[in-house]
Amino acid sequence: MTTPTTIRLPDKLLEQIDRRARARKKDRASMIRELLYEGLARDLEDEVFTAYREGRLSLSQAGRKLGLDPWAWLDLLRRRNETLNVTLEDWIDSRSAL
Repeated sequence: MTTPTTIRLPDKLLEQIDRRARARKKDRASMIRELLYEGLARDLEDEVFTAYREGRLSLSQAGRKLGLDPWAWLDLLRRRNETLNVTLEDWIDSRSAL
């Protein structure tokens, strides 16, 4: 279900959206929806990365929050040039538990 919503956009922003929509052969409304979805996804991703970096989320919690399996989450970390939030001591402790 969709709900009509009215927003006011600066002319220059609307021109940029229209240019992108034409380049992708989409109408304005579809382009705005796509940009909103992309922006929301990026915002959640940034929020999860911050929480992970600060130690508020574990590796598995962060991946689950983004709906990613562990390998996809590790790949995303790599693509964003982030480091694992794991110390050498954590790794050694996990190995000795095996």
